[in-house]
Amino acid sequence: MAQVIGQRVEQMLARMSLEQKIGQVMLIGLDPAETFGSPTEMTPHMAGLLAGLHVGGLVLFERNVGAPGELAQLTAAAQAAVTDGGDPPLIISIDQEGGRVTRLRQARGYTEWPSPMALGATGDPENARLVAEALGRELLAEGINMDLAPVLDVNSNPRNPVIGTRSFGSDPRRVAAFGVAFIGGLQDVGVMAVGKHFPGHGDTGIDSHVSLPVVAHDRGRLEAVEFLPFRAAIEAGVAGIMSAHVTFPAVDPTPGLPATLSQKVMTGLLRDEMGYEGLLLTDSLEMGALAQSGYPVPAAAVASLAAGADLLCISHGFTVHRQVHAALVQAVGQGEIPMARLDAAVRRVLQAKDQYGLLAGSGPVTWARGQGPAGVGGDEAASLSRRVAEQAITVLRDRERLLPLGSRAGNRPLLVVELASRGDFVSGALRPVVANHLVRALQAEGLVLPEDIDDENMGEVLRQARGKTVILAVANVVRHPTEVDLVEALVGAHVPLVVITTAGLYDFAAMDRAGACIATYGSNPPVLDALAGVLLGNIEAGGHLPVELS
Repeated sequence: MAQVIGQRVEQMLARMSLEQKIGQVMLIGLDPAETFGSPTEMTPHMAGLLAGLHVGGLVLFERNVGAPGELAQLTAAAQAAVTDGGDPPLIISIDQEGGRVTRLRQARGYTEWPSPMALGATGDPENARLVAEALGRELLAEGINMDLAPVLDVNSNPRNPVIGTRSFGSDPRRVAAFGVAFIGGLQDVGVMAVGKHFPGHGDTGIDSHVSLPVVAHDRGRLEAVEFLPFRAAIEAGVAGIMSAHVTFPAVDPTPGLPATLSQKVMTGLLRDEMGYEGLLLTDSLEMGALAQSGYPVPAAAVASLAAGADLLCISHGFTVHRQVHAALVQAVGQGEIPMARLDAAVRRVLQAKDQYGLLAGSGPVTWARGQGPAGVGGDEAASLSRRVAEQAITVLRDRERLLPLGSRAGNRPLLVVELASRGDFVSGALRPVVANHLVRALQAEGLVLPEDIDDENMGEVLRQARGKTVILAVANVVRHPTEVDLVEALVGAHVPLVVITTAGLYDFAAMDRAGACIATYGSNPPVLDALAGVLLGNIEAGGHLPVELS
């Protein structure tokens, strides 16, 4: 089989023009601003761009996701746009990590999944494999053949603004074990997995979407922590690895050079030292870390391909897509990028497509418009998602024996408090799951506060909290330190207090005086279902905190 794949790939490569080869290394988004129609439908303008640039792959966002039948029609039409012109079928990718990075949502008819950190909190990598298998089947049913997951970053920095619950935890061995299980689940059902963000985005205090982070650890620390999950993923045969727009001076001391643009990182470290032969993808080339480093998108595309990338991700803008294609054609034509480097990248793209059945005539799945494909959003997947979420919910402490609600603290009425920036925790997310029970049993009331709590807000909370048990939903006390002030005020007023964090696990280090603390690792439907069960005493929380608290 390997020999057949090799022959097929070499034959295709030999027939390609320079323009076709350049198109194959582009992974582009369908931007609604330039579709001249709905971003969930394939317009003639979109189809013409895909065919004209000989595009090799798509990255879908929530903006492109309609109902299950509509999404399948979009991917089928995209495939037809390129194959009708004689180009290879597309890699069609999406970020479906679980938790807050989710493109296919329950409200649209899909299954939502607990976050990677929730999976880590269950303590059982088998949960990661089962979730990835079920998730992968839904992706395939919609014509999606690559998941830009799992995150292999070790989240060791409490102030990390971009990873957080997207990581399996702060222990590199845990991240490796759960990452390998997730990779296996996806690839066993025929979906390419992509580990990210190499060489590691977990110990940063800056979001690379905005600016350029630096990971200044020495090589010994990088090997022991950041690199360990990626080495495990390589050993497990991960189909793709995505680079980080982060500088690593211990690997490449060039000041201000992101890993994505560094030949020492992309080729010297990943290819030559670690021996990785799969696809190497870039994170989106439009991110602020590159722009602030002096690399507009076309220049970043040229530099990353030269450094060793195989698939260049450009998420927005058909005008930019054309500029990138033209810049790459020029760079190869002028010898800035050797033809051998381009051929190596195209060869890997074609090999991945062939390995996952795209070149062997197994065309895209198609469905009638609006008709949900079998297996998408089904009861079995939803049951698995809820079961895993129940195993993940973590009660860090209940020193005042406040749980379950209604059986403790003298059956006091309940006040649920959340910041406006998180959405209305009561009337929005929580009420359909819990509050109907709480309203009847405990006279539950809700209070939504502004992001930054002032003295007037504080006084109103204390006034309404008299004689009640308070549930306070927090997400990130680093960004909103007045949440800590509110906790201190409630504790000082002897109000029974249950703190629930949906994102910032390290918040608990600042919430030590609260009577009870619960971690959900997210706030999507399966997690809120599980939280309801814990609050009402219908299930026992089974999770263990997957990060270290100082």
